[in-house]
Amino acid sequence: MKKSIVWGVLAVALLCTTMISCNVPMNKDGYVKGFVKFVEDVEANGSNYTLKDWEKADDLYENYTDDYYVRFYDELTREDQKTLGRCVAKYTKVRMASELKGLSDDIEDGANFMEGYLDEIGDDMSATKEDMMRDLDDD
Repeated sequence: MKKSIVWGVLAVALLCTTMISCNVPMNKDGYVKGFVKFVEDVEANGSNYTLKDWEKADDLYENYTDDYYVRFYDELTREDQKTLGRCVAKYTKVRMASELKGLSDDIEDGANFMEGYLDEIGDDMSATKEDMMRDLDDD
């Protein structure tokens, strides 16, 4: 009997620890505060995120905007809704800036590649043109 009580207490403690460590909000205020903190962290560090970091952030963002929102929707005040709207807008701005930076980097990489490619082809084309002109002159 005592063993089952001890195991029950340990299971509850483990469950609580897991939920706290996963930042699962236990109430509406925890949800709103957690979302605000999450977005502040993304704003502060998002410019240094790797693709893997963004995947994790996007998953957590989806939890905040879908799962947790539905769970606490009935409890949210008008002010809470405004706060959540600001969080969504801030996250979206940081995420879009990251995407644009990635696109800009890709375009720059592509331009550098093409420049090298055209430099090499240009040299070959010049030589080919000169050979063709010489062949025409010989005829």
